[in-house]
Amino acid sequence: MFYTLPANLAKEIDGLEALIDKYRRGDLDAASLKAHRVPFGCYEQRSDGTYMLRIRATGGAVTPRQLRAMALLSRQYGADFVHITTRQEFQIHDVALENVVPAMRGLLAAGLSTRGGGGNTIRNILISPDSGVTSDEVFDPSRYAFALTTLLIAEPDSWNLPRKLKIAFSNSSSDTAFAQFNDIGFIAALESGVKGFKVYVAGGLGAKSAVGHLLHEFVPASDVYFVARAVKRLFDRHGNRKNRNAARLRFLWEQLGEAEFRRIYRAEFEAAAADLELPRLFPQAPASRLQTPVGAAAADESVEFHAWKKRYCTEQRQRGFYSVLIPAVLGNIKNSDLKVLADLLEPFGDDSVRASFGQNLRLRNIAEAVLSSVYTTVKGISELTDAPHVLAHSISCTGADTCKLGICLPKGALSVVQAKLRSSSLDLDRLAPFQINFSGCPNTCGQHMIADLGFYGQALRKGQQIYPAYGIVAGAIHDDGKARLAQPIDSISAHDLPEFTAELLAIWLEKQWRFDSFAEYIDAEGKNDIRDLCNRYRNVPDFDVDSSYYFDWGSQKPFTLAGRGLGECSAGLFDLIGVDRKLIEEHRRLLTRDIPAPARADALYRIALSSARMLLVTRGIEAPTDTAVFLSFEQHFISAGLVDEAHRPIVVAARVRDLPALLNNQGAVLALATSVRELYDNMDHTLRFPAEIARSAASA
Repeated sequence: MFYTLPANLAKEIDGLEALIDKYRRGDLDAASLKAHRVPFGCYEQRSDGTYMLRIRATGGAVTPRQLRAMALLSRQYGADFVHITTRQEFQIHDVALENVVPAMRGLLAAGLSTRGGGGNTIRNILISPDSGVTSDEVFDPSRYAFALTTLLIAEPDSWNLPRKLKIAFSNSSSDTAFAQFNDIGFIAALESGVKGFKVYVAGGLGAKSAVGHLLHEFVPASDVYFVARAVKRLFDRHGNRKNRNAARLRFLWEQLGEAEFRRIYRAEFEAAAADLELPRLFPQAPASRLQTPVGAAAADESVEFHAWKKRYCTEQRQRGFYSVLIPAVLGNIKNSDLKVLADLLEPFGDDSVRASFGQNLRLRNIAEAVLSSVYTTVKGISELTDAPHVLAHSISCTGADTCKLGICLPKGALSVVQAKLRSSSLDLDRLAPFQINFSGCPNTCGQHMIADLGFYGQALRKGQQIYPAYGIVAGAIHDDGKARLAQPIDSISAHDLPEFTAELLAIWLEKQWRFDSFAEYIDAEGKNDIRDLCNRYRNVPDFDVDSSYYFDWGSQKPFTLAGRGLGECSAGLFDLIGVDRKLIEEHRRLLTRDIPAPARADALYRIALSSARMLLVTRGIEAPTDTAVFLSFEQHFISAGLVDEAHRPIVVAARVRDLPALLNNQGAVLALATSVRELYDNMDHTLRFPAEIARSAASA
């Protein structure tokens, strides 16, 4: 109903099946298979041999029949739940490789596809979740997003772009679809009674997140496809295909410069608009069936029902009908519960449910007379049904539970934060609306950079022991023309995160009356309040004093990054490397002062130690003692030919703690630090060094 599948999709699935068969016979390598399965939305999980399938659902829109099909396919081939993503998609987890294609064929039969769920493709197109049912919108952009999806996923060049391309449609200037944070963002607008869009380009989350740039003050809605086609062709022809870390559209904007980007775009747009064979978008609005099913339950007059109705039910612009939020704990809904929901919704028609950005489901077109029946159903599905709004809207990416790039376990962290807040005396209902987002690493799968309060996983160090921690960002703004990313502020250990969050929200609730928004509070006082709180928790005890600091939430093993391998978890590794870089610079500055010889010798030792330790994590090494640090550095960097042999004597002197030798050879210590820094500067995004790259090229 919401998009039309490409005619060749069944044939493409057949092709993927042939490749999987070759791989299972040993006739195809894993890397070659990965290059084909990822654009099909098929990702390998942490557990060997298990895969996740990401299902396209434009604007999160699926029919009750499709909801039921996903539940049945997940039960047959995957986990006992279906996962809802922050991009309004659905995921089936824990699928064995031999079941990937059967599951895809089952989805195809239901009118669904995983094509474009990953890889360098046109990704799922977002729509404001309340589009079509709220009185606050300029107009409902859904039909334009549905029509654009149908066109783009049928085009061959949508599947081999330099990097992924993300598109969003917002129904108002509040930008509730985060259009300004996508590669192409459409915000509904009217000009002289004509429907159209304000267009932003080259925004995005992830490495070097950025707010988009205004591309059009207004384009008629009929020109939406021309805009998308022009940007896609510009990206396809000029994007960086060599370095994936510099390949997103926002980097191309910087590379070309604004004037040249706009010149190329304008030429592509005019060429598309002049091509009479290309379609203008005049889509018909989908028919919505608004009716009250027979057999409505008696009205529920309980306190619990009315609290739920106030928190999670919103009157639609269609008189007598409601939109109802169903909070999914950590974005997961059991297959059996999903089937119950599908049965409940079928009488309300095809357009009765959409996924939200908060990893929840939003029912729509629900007659007021049956709200009590809906309440009876949903309170048996979600443990958050009676929770304050802020807890239902708090989200987390999957993190290191299943993601190979994950550092921390944000789902565990969010769970303990929710539990802490629920057990507190805070009036959490006063926080609505308020968004708390968790990501397991600096990548923004949990959208922490557009949250009121955001956290992203880090690895920090106490002595030679690393512990899980979270970087803190806060104060994002979404409104059209005023958008900004959350501001980086400080870090907190994962252990102290629940207490920190509760204390910060208590402070905000006390000061809330003085500010128009949380972002305004962050700018005025909030940053200082956060830093003051972090300072109170700064002193992390040693492992033998309190080992709980060194375990992540939900893990039974001490926190570690060892064994992650090249290219995995690189963003977090760079953070950990930064700790030693900072220590080197701090002790360098000490050497510029007139300090006693013992203090100077100690500073030189600290520089040598941090220099030797700084890059060990790129080899998957966590040395437990200072001596082990130096021995590992000698083995993996000097003996391996990555660092000049001339530095070995000073490393040996530091290893045996010969402080007079260090004091008499200050230049050699600083030269070691410079050599390691140069090695770091020349490291590529896969954590390989020039000598390794050269050896790899020579052996190819």
